Amino acid sequence: MTTALRKSGTRVALAPAAGLALVLVLALVTTPGFYSAEVLALVLFQVGLIGITALGQTGVLLVGGIDLSVGAVVGLTTVIVAAYSGGSPDRLATGVGLAAGAGLLVGAVNAGLVLARRVPPFVATFATFVLVQGAITAWTRGAPAGAIPPALAPLGTGRVLGVPVPAWVFLGLALVAGLLLARTGFGRRVYATGANRAATALSGVRTGWVIAACYLGCAGLAVLAGLVNAGYLGYVDARLSRNLDLNSIAAAVIGGVALTGGRGRVTQTVTGVVLLATLLTWLVQLGAGPGAQLVVAGSVILAAVWLRTAEEDTERRSW
Repeated sequence: MTTALRKSGTRVALAPAAGLALVLVLALVTTPGFYSAEVLALVLFQVGLIGITALGQTGVLLVGGIDLSVGAVVGLTTVIVAAYSGGSPDRLATGVGLAAGAGLLVGAVNAGLVLARRVPPFVATFATFVLVQGAITAWTRGAPAGAIPPALAPLGTGRVLGVPVPAWVFLGLALVAGLLLARTGFGRRVYATGANRAATALSGVRTGWVIAACYLGCAGLAVLAGLVNAGYLGYVDARLSRNLDLNSIAAAVIGGVALTGGRGRVTQTVTGVVLLATLLTWLVQLGAGPGAQLVVAGSVILAAVWLRTAEEDTERRSW
């Protein structure tokens, strides 16, 4: 049984890396232009944007939750910055502060619904998504609107050593998150809460605060992703942030983070982010429309969940 467990765990760990290698080979064969500097820069930008939100989603998944309001918070951030600043650099700092406050409020509402009212995370965060997205659509009227101060542009379009700034931001955050989860008492509480909240609470851990911190952290990172998105676009387009809900979850799950909580590492999320960003960019290069992209992304998620379920079944049989 130990051998079976080891083989199952190895499959889950290597599957994302193998998938990435396969996509890179297919891209070389089908779209040689994929390896141009501009396309690779686009991949790295996507890695940064998706990755920032995926790190927050990882924390929520580890405590047994899920956050479907990520894309709405990203869109809300761009709306608030544009609406308050009016494109003026002098009002940017206050606009960013207001956006951060609004995003954290959404995270607090999510945590409150899940903890105080015992609303299932899927329902609670979907409700906040609908509310916030409705407000965004009402402000933008479904079309690109507003102006973002040019001073924010370097966060979205800047490059350091030829690599887009969002990718560097994601790398730094991933290192911090990895150390936080692997080497601190808070990280141990996160894993314990996701694995068995009742038992962890009996041991004296205030699990409610742990869960709330993860939802607030997810919202805070979504605000940061919103600033990256705003700096990249220079205006508000609510449509471009909607897929970040799915993509942030998909990246973590594809990497191997368990939907049931308590299992997963930041390194797995990073691998999932790189795979998903590469896959989506390759599909765009192939000329695939949004529908085909969703079909392929959904298939990859199903494969990742199937591998994780197979591993858990093997573990149960070993006991």
